[in-house]
Amino acid sequence: MNRRELIRSALQSAAGAAMVPAAALGEASAHEGLSDAPKTAVPSSGAPSGLMGSEAEAGYFSESALQQALGTARLERPKVEVVAFNFPSWHASPYMEEHFGKGWTEYDTLRNARPLFPGHTMPHYPLWGYYDESDPAWAAREVDLAATYGVDAWMVDWYWHDGLQFYHEQLERGLLKADNRDKLKFAIMWANHDWKNVYPARSPQDSALLLAQKHSIKDFEAVCDYCAEHYFSQPNYLKFDDAHVFGIFDAGRVLHEMGGADGMKQALDALRARAAKLGFALHLQECNGWRHDGGLRALGFDSTVVYGTMGWSYGSKPPGSRIPYGVAAREALESWAKERGSVDVPFHPTCSVGWDDSPRFGERACVAINRSPDQFERLVRAARHFAAGQKGRKFVYVGAWNEWTEDGVLLPDTIWGYSYLESLRRATRD
Repeated sequence: MNRRELIRSALQSAAGAAMVPAAALGEASAHEGLSDAPKTAVPSSGAPSGLMGSEAEAGYFSESALQQALGTARLERPKVEVVAFNFPSWHASPYMEEHFGKGWTEYDTLRNARPLFPGHTMPHYPLWGYYDESDPAWAAREVDLAATYGVDAWMVDWYWHDGLQFYHEQLERGLLKADNRDKLKFAIMWANHDWKNVYPARSPQDSALLLAQKHSIKDFEAVCDYCAEHYFSQPNYLKFDDAHVFGIFDAGRVLHEMGGADGMKQALDALRARAAKLGFALHLQECNGWRHDGGLRALGFDSTVVYGTMGWSYGSKPPGSRIPYGVAAREALESWAKERGSVDVPFHPTCSVGWDDSPRFGERACVAINRSPDQFERLVRAARHFAAGQKGRKFVYVGAWNEWTEDGVLLPDTIWGYSYLESLRRATRD
């Protein structure tokens, strides 16, 4: 999914979210080299400066960096529930086939990707090979994997454009038909953004529009009707305090198209009322770090997360940036504290596996260089520590289960194997 455009303005307006303090990096000169990057990055075929040497070392999220960022060596270890975002574009879906040909999936974009510089490990390919996630047998294999390694639920990206749907086959033909589905909860995140042709494209801004997103109260009610019939009634649907979790990705889009805060509240109230009429309580979750001066609760939201915490990689940095994963990890920790202090609903942290959308945007892609399982494990441990301050059930989100063309993947791949899954289990289950 292309999310850079949607959060660019939010990132630019967020005070203090630009870069981590020099003290957190521990080496001022290296940090200055990172933060003073030119406004327009110039892609190069050579290895990025932060790939190795002092800059790479300063940008690494080591154990000492973790403790320094948190201000303690004694991390809390509460019981947490892990929710992984799931992007289901890895099966043939009729709408996409109409545009790109019979049998097309985003695996085709991954197959055509190439490394951009020496030391660039992208693309990562599925260790299992290219499989059909809408096949219940393959879905069952994914469920077993998730349950084994500590994933409690999937937050599934769900596409609905005035009743036109795509990618829902993974859920309806795969997960919900798997014979072991009871091992894993799921929830819906309405990915309510425009759909663009990024297979590939020069940049998100230059991508051709395939399908625009429009909102109305009538459509919100239709969404609720469909979800109640197909999803809310499922025994393994994820609930918070007996309310069905329903995520909305682009709340700002709803606000704009519904004519402001009053219109947005009416839409969310209509969604909630429709669900209640059908016998379901809803827990509405904002999923993109969008904020409103009047607060989220007054609009109708019950909690908030950020789909990809590492916003620097797709919003605030120049195209073609190559920045160490550890820089983003420190920024993530800073953002969690900032988010929790700025919202009037519970905020749950999200741990990003990585970021690299070069299969879609080539040289102009932003790349999290030097990502590794040990750094991800520290980030998850930090999120668990952070979750200790949350009242009630404690959740840690992961971005993502299967974002192959954005390099956010927990599934076994040909570079890291099962290492990220093992890191997740160690970080959340000890």
